[in-house]
Amino acid sequence: MFLEQLKQQIEQQQLFNHGEKLLVAVSGGPDSMALLYGLHQLSRQNDWKLFVVHVNHQLRGADSEQDEEYVCRKCKDWNIPYAVDRIDVVKQVQQTGENKQAVSRKLRYESFLQVAKKWDIHTCVLAHHADDQVETVLMRLIRGTGVQGLTGIQQVRHWRGLRLVRPLLHVSREMIENYCEQEFLEPRMDLSNLSTEYTRNRVRLELIPLLKSYNPQMKQSILQLSDLVRDEEEVWDDLVQKSLSEILLKKEKDYITIALTPFLQLPVALQRRTVKLILNCYLRQGVHEATLESVEQVRYVAAHNHPSVTVHLPGDWVAQKEYQVLHLQKKTKGKRVSASKSVHDKISLSIPGVTSLEGLLGKIEVIVSNKALSEIDSCCDWAVFDAEQLLDRLYVRSRQPGDRMTCIGMDGTKKLKNLFMEAKIPRQHRHVHPVVLSGETIIWVPGIRRSKDAQITSKTKSYLTMRWIVE
Repeated sequence: MFLEQLKQQIEQQQLFNHGEKLLVAVSGGPDSMALLYGLHQLSRQNDWKLFVVHVNHQLRGADSEQDEEYVCRKCKDWNIPYAVDRIDVVKQVQQTGENKQAVSRKLRYESFLQVAKKWDIHTCVLAHHADDQVETVLMRLIRGTGVQGLTGIQQVRHWRGLRLVRPLLHVSREMIENYCEQEFLEPRMDLSNLSTEYTRNRVRLELIPLLKSYNPQMKQSILQLSDLVRDEEEVWDDLVQKSLSEILLKKEKDYITIALTPFLQLPVALQRRTVKLILNCYLRQGVHEATLESVEQVRYVAAHNHPSVTVHLPGDWVAQKEYQVLHLQKKTKGKRVSASKSVHDKISLSIPGVTSLEGLLGKIEVIVSNKALSEIDSCCDWAVFDAEQLLDRLYVRSRQPGDRMTCIGMDGTKKLKNLFMEAKIPRQHRHVHPVVLSGETIIWVPGIRRSKDAQITSKTKSYLTMRWIVE
């Protein structure tokens, strides 16, 4: 029965090509041993080239060593090439503080990838089965999920160039164990699977028996629901791709920018699915899929009333709103460009001449003439002053807390912070935006506004023109 079910799934879903090289992940437990031996039996008629990878997590002392010895012995008996990778989960947990199960999974999949590359294999076969599928759907419901989460484990998934295939998703644990007994495989038993310390074990050992008391066919019901949702997701995929094409402004490695106006006009369901696609496919967060919490954090930032909002996401990612755009990007660990120069030092302007603004954006050219330069268009990147009224030395620096400037057309002074916000200057650019002073008085913020000081009148005899050049 098991072998027929396995063969049927592979043929119906066209999971493998004739003569393909297959890397089988084998722990030594019933699931992976049944999968390996079943593929071994079917390989003769399909000319598959089987290879095995066994990952020793070194978490169970002598039991881990015996698992490794068992897998190696079976591979030798069946003449299947194998590789063993020993990973130090405990050390990684101590260094990162992450959950032990999550670290184990991350390192395990990295091992699969490295072994596959070594043998030039593009398909890795995993032994997740129908009971795993039921447990996964229930766990997602408990933790919180969207409709997509009800699809459960994907039968075929592409990850970092490796094709992950799970041909046993419609095969029950009971059928697997019967096959192991029938073929005298004597698989290894992981006693940690009986511990209620882990959520999956509690779902399997406590929750599922309780649910079966309400509906003895509850496993079949959940599997049916998962299949139905998966079919409907194919329709949603087309809608999401279309929506993404309408909002995507920029896509680079570790960096995505989307337009907020069309994004916020999407129905909420499409917003969620589009964000999840970006997090899963464009900004890979590892082997785990983006959680509903991450998706909702991004939507919260996008819809926030404040023009500049940032939220930190799992996997060192950041969602940052800047007025009408939203950036999803990897956190940068480096310091801001010349931050000490831009905060503490003044740069003296050459009069006349061009002055490079080290640590700040662009450079400034100063021109002194006895008449207004007619070829200069009225533009915020230019500013013209009465030279005779500028009695102090001209300097440039970055903005500082409490900076204020008088503005033409209004009484009193205005905070530079507000001017930057009104001009929609991105927050991460403000510390490198030049501010021009005459002595201690701010007279011009290039690209934004000039002050009331030294305005041109009919009595002006000497014109000082400044031009901000950003290349």
